[in-house]
Amino acid sequence: MPLQTATCDRPRAGEDVRRTQTLTVIVLAGLLLVPLAARGQELYSFTGSLLLGLGGSFDESDAGFGNPSFQLGFSHVIEKRSHVGFRLGYLGFGSNDYLGELKGADLTYLNVSGEYRSAKSSFSGSLLESGVYIGLGGYQMNGETDDGSNASGTSIGLVLGLTGDIEVSPSFAVRIELSGHILSSDVARYFGLAQVGVAYRF
Repeated sequence: MPLQTATCDRPRAGEDVRRTQTLTVIVLAGLLLVPLAARGQELYSFTGSLLLGLGGSFDESDAGFGNPSFQLGFSHVIEKRSHVGFRLGYLGFGSNDYLGELKGADLTYLNVSGEYRSAKSSFSGSLLESGVYIGLGGYQMNGETDDGSNASGTSIGLVLGLTGDIEVSPSFAVRIELSGHILSSDVARYFGLAQVGVAYRF
């Protein structure tokens, strides 16, 4: 009996050794593949941006669309291709230009928006990531009336924009944005901006 027992256990022991070796190879292969898989994923959670550009109002205005603007942006990745973004911006009109009844007006805004980013594609040898965003914001308009007194007012508004990042490095990208703004203002309601700048991912 003891000899028969020893003879039966020996193949089982060999099978256990083979299973252990196979499992070890699978685990080691998985550990080696983790860094390679991570390289294919987005390795950033936040993005900061600084944009400069031109803009104006679609309402009756002699100011046109050659007015300087700038914007600071910050966004957070909440899930794959979905971001929440914050934009603080300024649009200034010339001192002799009229926007509605206001002379030399300027517009300051703060927007909160949801963004959808597309998969990266190739653009002139670089990677391009485009997206669309929509959100709400607060707007403040300042200017002078015909009698020379200062006037200001606040309103809420809707923003809809298109954005694109041309990747320069894993951390830096050239960003281009087009946005339209609809305000609940009596002075002017419809604004458009075209801006370009740099975005930093971290």
